[in-house]
Amino acid sequence: MTFSVFIKIAALVCFMGIVEGAAAALIKERNAAAWSIGWDTRLLAPIYSGIVNSGLAYYIQGMAMKERGPVFVTAFNPLCMIIVAFLGSIILGDELSLGRVIGAIVIVVGLYAVV
Repeated sequence: MTFSVFIKIAALVCFMGIVEGAAAALIKERNAAAWSIGWDTRLLAPIYSGIVNSGLAYYIQGMAMKERGPVFVTAFNPLCMIIVAFLGSIILGDELSLGRVIGAIVIVVGLYAVV
């Protein structure tokens, strides 16, 4: 796979994340006043964080794919989900519900079934 194809796939994944996130946000927050964003940290911090974090994650995954192959990257994908759930419950105070745990198990089993 050439580098330009990798960039196009990464851009498509990020774009679909934007579309899905916007749809979920529009459904969740119906108050029009909550959508007013100025040119301050309420706009620039999430954009900067998203660009830097996505770019860094895709770069590291690309380097791992180059060294070890795509199966190595895919095998550690559920580990990222576990780390996010763990840190979310500690740092952000999220509660782990039975639905989240069952959903995570279904995703992990499905991923490893494909791999």
